[in-house]
Amino acid sequence: MARTDSEFEITIDRLGARGDGIADTADGPLYVPLALPGELVLVRPGAARGHGRAAQLLKVLEPAETRVVPPCRHFGECGGCSAQHLAEAAYLDWKRDIVVTALEHQRLDGSVVDPVVPTPPAGRRRAELAAIRLRGRHGATLLGFHARASHKIVDMTECVILRPALLALIEPLRDVLAQILEPGGGCDVLLTETPVGIDLLVTAKAPPRIKQTQALAAFAEASKLARVSWASARAGVEPVAQRVPPAVEIDGVAVALPPGAFLQASAEAERSMAALVIENLGKLPPRGRVADLYAGLGTFTLPIAARRARVHAVDSAGEGLNALLAATGAAGLGGRVSVEARDLSERPLMAAELSGYHAVVFDPPRAGAAEVVRQLAASNVLRVVAVSCNPATFARDAATLVDGGYRLARVTPVDQFVYTGHVELVAGFER
Repeated sequence: MARTDSEFEITIDRLGARGDGIADTADGPLYVPLALPGELVLVRPGAARGHGRAAQLLKVLEPAETRVVPPCRHFGECGGCSAQHLAEAAYLDWKRDIVVTALEHQRLDGSVVDPVVPTPPAGRRRAELAAIRLRGRHGATLLGFHARASHKIVDMTECVILRPALLALIEPLRDVLAQILEPGGGCDVLLTETPVGIDLLVTAKAPPRIKQTQALAAFAEASKLARVSWASARAGVEPVAQRVPPAVEIDGVAVALPPGAFLQASAEAERSMAALVIENLGKLPPRGRVADLYAGLGTFTLPIAARRARVHAVDSAGEGLNALLAATGAAGLGGRVSVEARDLSERPLMAAELSGYHAVVFDPPRAGAAEVVRQLAASNVLRVVAVSCNPATFARDAATLVDGGYRLARVTPVDQFVYTGHVELVAGFER
């Protein structure tokens, strides 16, 4: 390691879960954003980070063979992506290694992890962006993702991860936000592409004023949006304009989309995960009973019910469950699906309640399903399928199931959030 007064050269040893290059030093790990394993880099040390220290990448002196030219001009500044500079094969290996490492930290067998299932880069049908109107009478309006580890907004002019319809809306959306935001004011916008048009949810501190609702209603008509809604802590979600009720298609069934309801970010990833859930469930007995926990709009409920199983869908979001129940009725699956509104973190299904199910599927938020898996570990359910967006909490929950007598048979990562360190996965457990 060569040093100068405030800069030094160092070789990167590995790639961290956030996409930072990491050099292992005697003083702990040094985290270097945008650097890759094997590279000799010139860095300037920065603030402490955990047990190590962050550093600013000044120059790549000897690039790795896996380094490629990022496809987006915003890469490096925008925090939406962290790994556009990594060649595809190395990138997919890195994502698999994130899952393997998480399992091994819990003393579980990482060899059960499959290769990563890729998805197309421009597949994000759902994205949450931030907007702010800069101060001054003619202040610009910035719209985009936040910069890396910052509240600064990177003004988006292109994006390689969004679906084309969402990207095409960015410029006209920026224009209307310039009309409705006060100088220094900001909001978040959630864009969701549906088969009948884009659904737009604006989240701000205060309820909308008449001028704002009028401008957004005109924007919805001009841009042929399906719906515009406004959310605030004071008033909740308020409708602004609706040209057509937005719905999404799940396993061939149209399901109404409540404003802000959880939805997988990529339709391609959703289909891959649903297929993996079905594979891991294996052959169920005729009219076998399956509990789908954290069911949402029925991403897995509907494909399971279509295969003649009886599914009990449980989630805390009542609006989503109502939409699911209505959709199953319209699709002729009503007799196979029941729903229950229940906060599973506070009131998990107890081991005795689970005794009548042949299998359980659960897809919790990033915090995992600690209480749910404790009850599963004490139950007699023969097969469990876990879906997770957080390998660390999944591995923790998997260890609980293994300690309770389950075998972790298979884990398949799915690259839903392309060019990021976020990993989705589907895993199968059996008694």
